[in-house]
Amino acid sequence: MEPLRAIELPEAVRGWLPADPALEIPDQGSSASVAFVVGAPIVVKRMRGVLESTVAEWEYRALVELAGSGLPIPTAIGLHVREHAGEREAWLCVSRLPGESLQQRLRREPDAEARRRWYAAVGEVAARIHATPIPDALRPEDSPTWFDRVLRRTRRATERVQDLVMRLVRDRPPHAPETLIHGDFTLDNVIVDGDAISGVIDWGGAGPGDPRYDVTLALSPDGDAALEPGAAAAFLGGYCAGPISKQLRRFVEQTYGVRAVG
Repeated sequence: MEPLRAIELPEAVRGWLPADPALEIPDQGSSASVAFVVGAPIVVKRMRGVLESTVAEWEYRALVELAGSGLPIPTAIGLHVREHAGEREAWLCVSRLPGESLQQRLRREPDAEARRRWYAAVGEVAARIHATPIPDALRPEDSPTWFDRVLRRTRRATERVQDLVMRLVRDRPPHAPETLIHGDFTLDNVIVDGDAISGVIDWGGAGPGDPRYDVTLALSPDGDAALEPGAAAAFLGGYCAGPISKQLRRFVEQTYGVRAVG
């Protein structure tokens, strides 16, 4: 993705930032150009094209609607949508959560027990998300199933997410009641600071959906790597600490061959 330069910032976006902002380019952002504002806890995202800019608009709406939910999410600062150089683009500013992605942390963590604790913490966050009431503003105006809605978005997703969606659609697990889901609940979207999760980023796929999708993404390692021993059981322990249904508990137990204690 093309890196952002401060000179490209629209005037509307500059109004949300310190004077003469300097930008730092992080190692992230596959569908958006992302930059951190030096000296201020702000993230700037630019998404080009009709589909991508729509994701930015939806993320802004999701963050606004979930602001009072108690979930660990960034604060929406501003959204600017414009036609530029013959293309629709959206600029989204949100607060920057402290820390780094859990995926990065796990790559450096040599202790197996510490990694299992992180997976348990991710399970707890997933349960909190799935137990949060769905704001009316995040409910779709049409009435297709979540599978039908996610298929519409698949063509702009990463290859790993595309493969997962197609597998879920092909297997069509038994119907589960929709809950609030994150929609891209991978470990690189979980931010950790010190010994705790500081929040979850990239809410452009949030809304009513199948919670098993979030669970499967959280337990899907990158590439051909296998899920490390104990990860699924640790996740389930954290997940079942929250108010989830027996159906979801059985799904995790059966899919990953683990049993929850209690």
